[in-house]
Amino acid sequence: MDTVITSAVTTPKAGASTPAATSRRRRDLARLALVLLVLAGALRLPAFFVDVFNSDETFLATQAQVIREGGNLYEEAADRKPPLVPYVYAGAFDLFGSTDLWSVRVLAMLAAALTGWLVALEARRRYGRRAAWAAGLLCMFALVAFAPQDGQAANFEIFMLPAMTAAVLLARRGRAVSAGAAVAVATLAKQTGAATLLPVLYLVWRARGRRGITDALGGFGVPLALVALALGPGQLLYWTVLGNGSYVTVETASTFVLSTFVLMSLGWVACNLPIVWRLPVAWRDRRDRVRDGLTDYDLWLWLFSAVISVMIGLRFFGHYYLQLVPPLVLLTAGALSRGSKRIAIGTVVFAAVAAVGFSAAGYFMRPFDLEPNYQSVSKYLATHVDQGDRVLVWGSVPEIYWASGTRPATRFVTTNGFLGGSDPGRPAEDAAPEETSPVVWDWFFEDLAAHPPRYILDTAPAQIRGSQWAPINRFPRLESVVQTHYSYVTSIDGIAVYERNLD
Repeated sequence: MDTVITSAVTTPKAGASTPAATSRRRRDLARLALVLLVLAGALRLPAFFVDVFNSDETFLATQAQVIREGGNLYEEAADRKPPLVPYVYAGAFDLFGSTDLWSVRVLAMLAAALTGWLVALEARRRYGRRAAWAAGLLCMFALVAFAPQDGQAANFEIFMLPAMTAAVLLARRGRAVSAGAAVAVATLAKQTGAATLLPVLYLVWRARGRRGITDALGGFGVPLALVALALGPGQLLYWTVLGNGSYVTVETASTFVLSTFVLMSLGWVACNLPIVWRLPVAWRDRRDRVRDGLTDYDLWLWLFSAVISVMIGLRFFGHYYLQLVPPLVLLTAGALSRGSKRIAIGTVVFAAVAAVGFSAAGYFMRPFDLEPNYQSVSKYLATHVDQGDRVLVWGSVPEIYWASGTRPATRFVTTNGFLGGSDPGRPAEDAAPEETSPVVWDWFFEDLAAHPPRYILDTAPAQIRGSQWAPINRFPRLESVVQTHYSYVTSIDGIAVYERNLD
């Protein structure tokens, strides 16, 4: 590794464009791609040894299981997210023939390697070979440089990054339609991918004027329209835009939110100093950076759009910060290409050592929420349900659906946020069920009537993820259903199990 790093960050940019130089460039890029692929696998090896990194993975896995069984994504397993990543999970399960999460994490490894390679391509075009290798390596290291729940999990952001990065690369090359389409793909992974339109529109406007903007917006809009027609425009619009009102509101700004922002941001910056510490140099040199008739202002716009994406909703989960990595890496690589060899080598080596440490922590470290005890109750369900039986888990433990292989009785894979008024990233004791939309409750009871669950599992007694603040007895109509049609069976790890009475 030391040999690769040393040669990577000390070789100057080739100025020739002869066939021999082109051949060397291609071989170098191929070698870089292989190195990045190996690094992605090595740094993400905990993927094969840790069952669950965070509940988002099992939420997505539950949606994927519904998709594989022919269910409608938003009518039978809804989330406030676009549809791409649940389908990626479903595809991974089909491809590998397993619903274990290592299967989709293999695709996350490929997404990380592809992002690093795209960043390296752009760095080489802007700053030369040294920057290409530095950018690619720094990108791979930064993507795991935080808590394992964020750096190792197969979350929305890791699948958004390749398309987001490709969009900027295509826009810089004047390919407006394909750049807009790439932003659409990123947006279908997570809504904040749409923020990448800011640097994309700037670039295509510089290259092609108003026509470029029109083409980019067309490339962005058409894929979204096609997906909306396939899944149902109303459902897609509600669950990705209209239904997010309470989730993105700034009314919840508080001391808790401010302290979370400060702690998470400082923590992420501390873990990613190698891609941050040269930013002042990059900012100082911004006026002098002219490549192909363009400045590096597009990278600063890209970084600004990523910062806005992290800030939206004022919920500062660690994996949100992954959106900052590509533009930061490019700016840092540019600054390193203009500095001394010793600084460049030291930065990359420091990042490598830190990344290895974070990767090793992935096997055992859980600095935030511990995984709940879901295995025993999941085994109980797996041995007691019949084919076609549905289950309702009251609370926020999608791990139970995933591990037991059972199908949710309602579209609400978790209930704390959708029905209990306790949004992620907020104190659980602030739960406000009375503020939940009546429409959501109508859907819930419609689903219960259409698919009466064989079992209802109440996680409130186990106090898992704040479920104790929204127990069933706080909702008279639901409590009546449980008391009338269900009987208490047992308690497993504090989770109360109710079975439907025989008619």
